Amino acid sequence: MKHYLSISATCLGSFLGMAFVAWTLVCPMDLAAGTSVSREVKILVTKTSVVQGSEILLGEIAQIQAGPFLKEILQNMELGRAPKPGEIKQLSKKHLASLIQSQTGMPEGVEIEIPEKIYVKRGSQQIRQQALQDQVEIFLSDYFKGKDYELEQLTVKDIGPYPQGNVDLSGISSSKIDTHGNLRLVMDILIAGNREDRIRISGKVALYDRILCAKRTLAKGEQLLEKDVYFARKNLFDLRGEVVLANQKIEGKILSESVKKDAYIQLSSLAENPLIHKGEIITLVARKNALLIVTSAISKEDGYADQLIRVENIGSGKIVRGLVKERSTVEVIY
Repeated sequence: MKHYLSISATCLGSFLGMAFVAWTLVCPMDLAAGTSVSREVKILVTKTSVVQGSEILLGEIAQIQAGPFLKEILQNMELGRAPKPGEIKQLSKKHLASLIQSQTGMPEGVEIEIPEKIYVKRGSQQIRQQALQDQVEIFLSDYFKGKDYELEQLTVKDIGPYPQGNVDLSGISSSKIDTHGNLRLVMDILIAGNREDRIRISGKVALYDRILCAKRTLAKGEQLLEKDVYFARKNLFDLRGEVVLANQKIEGKILSESVKKDAYIQLSSLAENPLIHKGEIITLVARKNALLIVTSAISKEDGYADQLIRVENIGSGKIVRGLVKERSTVEVIY
């Protein structure tokens, strides 16, 4: 059923009103023809339509028959807010007629055909999970800077749908990776340059390195030898404490605690191997001017290179302090 509206152009202050006045000046012969020409301006509203922007435009929900200039003006006529992306808004015939009637500058006697109900859907798009993961991978690559890592898990909740347009996911406003490898990101979603959403991303990251492990069960006090250890690729976030990496030296180290077979070795489990052990008989050297005295003594404590320790002179029984110089040798300091 066709619905005809007769609408006056009374408010020439609006853009549409000014545009219509311009149209009348450009097309004086159309005006001279009177109502018969105005009848040639037709608006056929469709029952279902898809709009793209935040406003419903007449040209998106109707077929318009008019001269090029007037047609462009009518097509860009705003009829109200569009629904959210992916959602549908219903307009009644009476309501839509009222919306069109409220527009300023409409020519008189325009023929309009409107269905009883009109359904307007907002165009939308979904952002693929892979696109988000690709952006997270770029972030992690820069974060770890060449280290051996893997993104094991990624979770994104409640995203989209979003308006149609160019998508930009490069804006990460905050980030955190804790000591267990738990990932937390806040990412801005930009559509056509406008921020449409701020989403939270969670996940799990593994960071790998070559870690020193025991080939066999090692007892407390044992000296570490190459034949007793090996390096294995392990996730650092699964380990506790400071570990021994492949580029760290272990020569001369002893264990301050036992280590089970195939367990990783912590830095806190390593101690320097003393040059002198408590109770060991050592050589005691005393220098004074050109005089050199060499005797034997008993170490009262473990001694490390260039460390002062207490020793007991076997001959005199006196306790003196000396500097550990080398294996089993202590020099008295005057």
